[in-house]
Amino acid sequence: MMMKPPTTLTRRSAFRAGAGLAIAAAATPMLTPASARAEGASQAAADPLNGDGFYRFKIGDFKATVISDGSGQIPIRPILAMNVSEAELAPVLKANFMQPVIQITNNILVVDTGRERIVVDTGFGEKLGPSFGSFPGLEANLRRAGIAPESVDLVVTSHGHLDHIGGFVKKSGELAFPKAQFVFVDTEWNYWTGSRYESEVNTSPMPDQFKKGTIGAAQDNLPPVAHRSRFVKQGGEITSGVHYVAAPGHSPSHAAILFTSGKEQFMHLGDIAHNPVTSLQHPDWSPIFDYDPAQAIKSRKAILDRVATDRIMVMGYHFPFPAIGHVIRRAAAYRWEAAQWIW
Repeated sequence: MMMKPPTTLTRRSAFRAGAGLAIAAAATPMLTPASARAEGASQAAADPLNGDGFYRFKIGDFKATVISDGSGQIPIRPILAMNVSEAELAPVLKANFMQPVIQITNNILVVDTGRERIVVDTGFGEKLGPSFGSFPGLEANLRRAGIAPESVDLVVTSHGHLDHIGGFVKKSGELAFPKAQFVFVDTEWNYWTGSRYESEVNTSPMPDQFKKGTIGAAQDNLPPVAHRSRFVKQGGEITSGVHYVAAPGHSPSHAAILFTSGKEQFMHLGDIAHNPVTSLQHPDWSPIFDYDPAQAIKSRKAILDRVATDRIMVMGYHFPFPAIGHVIRRAAAYRWEAAQWIW
């Protein structure tokens, strides 16, 4: 049987069509922390400060790093606000010093627990070139931060869209994280490797290039990692101190990821929220790519209420780099308080 060639998008067609935000078996042995980190440690020592495509912080005893996958331009309406008129949007943009077209980022989280090195989501990879923005790409920024791709033990996936699974496989066909085990919510994996997704994507309101990218991501990036994937029940434990948090709607079994170390918690929001203004100030606004918009709104409000009430630091995958901070309740909605940058 002839294999289908990998689906490749251009930056221009992807973003023009609104695909900029479009679009996880057998376990492999875990690397020992000392041997796996040796290469990264020497590079990090020569380049210890934050910036240049990465940002370091702590989650209790866990060491965390945000890695930029680049940035691109997208229109707020309809991509981030499908159910909003221009008249409704205009005063919000003015009040927040925003333009109708904004820069959007992919932020990759790396967490060293002392036992394992974990990457959460993988960006576009080489789907839109080395990166889809001004940075040289995820692998280059990982290495700049002293993180060798071969040192990654677990790749944890929030959901099966292109901008989250595109970095699994290189154009050459090699795995981008060659020694890692890939972790998915079981029902999310089942959906994107099943028989329904293609017809459901094609009959959705997404732009055509978005449909193409979403379908191609599942076809190109999931089969190569099937033999080294592990599947977790929604809300279940991924590894010690790391759990999935159910947040369906953006995709059928979309999930946030909660890290716990000592008394500190940190939540990777996945795509529960795409932008500090459109998602937090207006949680009823729906991105064009939500699988079930009503369920996505319900999940968004529940997660935002939880992290605001419990004062949990969070990361917004598409928020302005480095995308970490707190959600604060304001009237019937929320606002974003970015963490102060520490050099």
